[in-house]
Amino acid sequence: MCEPISLGIATAASAGMGAIGSHQSASAQANAANSAAKSNYKYQLKVREQNWDRTRHVYNRQLMETASQIDQNELASQRAYAGEQRRLNDVYKSMSFKNQTRLMKLLSEQGKYAARGRTGKSSQRAANAANRVAGMSMAADQETLMGASTALRNRNDSIRNQLLSANNKAYSQVATAPQPDVAPPPPVMQSGPSGLSLAGNLIGAGVSGYNAGVELEKYQAKLPGE
Repeated sequence: MCEPISLGIATAASAGMGAIGSHQSASAQANAANSAAKSNYKYQLKVREQNWDRTRHVYNRQLMETASQIDQNELASQRAYAGEQRRLNDVYKSMSFKNQTRLMKLLSEQGKYAARGRTGKSSQRAANAANRVAGMSMAADQETLMGASTALRNRNDSIRNQLLSANNKAYSQVATAPQPDVAPPPPVMQSGPSGLSLAGNLIGAGVSGYNAGVELEKYQAKLPGE
């Protein structure tokens, strides 16, 4: 029969080995969990970096497209302004030709009166009538020119408003610069079992084993025939 104390020591040793095994297992689990958490954190940071690079690339392309659109808008407005100015110039040219024709007609009429020998009040009345007709025509032409100038200003205002609207629409695509996503929180590491807890378990196992041996020895001492 084994000595009770020796049996207690063996029991304590077995319990101690179990405690060490549990400690090592818990440590391995904590290390594996921490390693996985670190790997996942690095992966999240890499994905965030790639997404930010892609977002900046898209935004830079939009900036270039916006600048190109603004240039096109400016060119279109300049062509429209030039077209409106040509329209007004054509009106002035037309009026100039009409005035020349009217003046030549007036001079021709006066020449006819003179050739016919019309003098005095009769000739003056005819000249006055021709002058009134010419004056009315010139007044009408002046109104036409004023209306054309006003129409030019209105159409130019409309062109400017269209340009501002088109530019605002283009700018709205890039008005707000993108920002990187919020960085993921760093992983929380698991501490794992401490060395003090292992030492405590080992001491506890030793004390329990010794106490068990002592109790067994007392029990054996009470048996008959001992």
